[in-house]
Amino acid sequence: MKNYAKLTPEGTRDYLFEESDARRTVERRLSDLFKSHGYRRIMTPTFEFFDVFNRESAGALPESMYSMTDAYGRLLVLRSDSTLPIARVAATRLQGASLPIRLYYNQNVFTRQPRLSGHSDEIAQSGVELIGASGLRADLEILTMAVQALETCGAPDSKIEIGHAGYFKALCASLECSAEITEEIYDCMESKNYVALGNILDRLGQTPITEALRNLPRMFGGTEVLRKAAAVTKSAQAEEALSYLRTIYERLEKAGLSENIIIDLSLVHRSNYYTGLVFRGYTAGSGVTVLSGGRYDSLIREFGADLPATGFGLHIDDLARAMLSRGEVREKTAAQVLVFGEDGYETEALRQQSRMTAAGTSCEHSVCTDLECAKQYAKENGIPRILVIGEQGTEEIEL
Repeated sequence: MKNYAKLTPEGTRDYLFEESDARRTVERRLSDLFKSHGYRRIMTPTFEFFDVFNRESAGALPESMYSMTDAYGRLLVLRSDSTLPIARVAATRLQGASLPIRLYYNQNVFTRQPRLSGHSDEIAQSGVELIGASGLRADLEILTMAVQALETCGAPDSKIEIGHAGYFKALCASLECSAEITEEIYDCMESKNYVALGNILDRLGQTPITEALRNLPRMFGGTEVLRKAAAVTKSAQAEEALSYLRTIYERLEKAGLSENIIIDLSLVHRSNYYTGLVFRGYTAGSGVTVLSGGRYDSLIREFGADLPATGFGLHIDDLARAMLSRGEVREKTAAQVLVFGEDGYETEALRQQSRMTAAGTSCEHSVCTDLECAKQYAKENGIPRILVIGEQGTEEIEL
């Protein structure tokens, strides 16, 4: 049998030094932001019962999940999404809690990515969920925090695209086609595979609705997009979605955030639980989506509690890589002092190191068995001074 002890599984990797520092920096900044807005941390299990995710609204296929069984043979999966477990908690552990409930998280999710896709199977996420609040005020709070989250991570030229799940659903509902074809259209739009989308629409013939769907990828910008869209379809659901987007955009414009916001009517999430406003965020230094979220007013009902909710998640790894590419995480600087204890003075050397670090001096304790070894180590690691603790007291050596 081949031995894989020196490899990491496909879709995973080790994070060393500055990479780890960048991840922790992003997590810390986001946690501080969320806590300052009244959000409280939640941690859900790394693995859950399959039933938590086995629902049409999840938008995930069972084969994309990492599965296992517990001691009783019950099917478990590694957490592939953070919102679904939090919906479970809201409907059970937090049942009867004062509303709204503001929660934030820092945890990994796991999903099988296509081979050679370049995406990790283990993804570090941070995000917020605002539960038990519906309407304009809640959506504005979440969107404003999304802008602030990207700014907090030092993301330059960050943009957030906003759309509405109701508008796309209204167009698809007007199509005269099977549920399977509608699902294909969803997949093409979500993955931005517009060539395949065009082929599907060609088979459906030329109608005002198919032309509207064909033109959706070009429907992005400011409020002029909403005027164009309103002229295409007259369904009440579509008009309501467009009106709401206009109101959201105008409020954000008043708050001075319109430069960060782009209306994109082709925005579709693979997760089917979104019911209203949906959005995604991008930043310079990263070629992928670093933030995504939206309103999901029906999801928690599936777990037994009728609570509206909205939220967003951020991809920590992508934000950290962008931060590294901008040179915002520096390599660890060398210690100022190496403390070496002669034989019999090892404990005193450790106490001296503790006193110096408490006073603000960056220093290391030497584990070398002799002074020459300690000098060599200090030179190799750029440490300019050695403090020798021994029978003659304390001696300082400049290198």
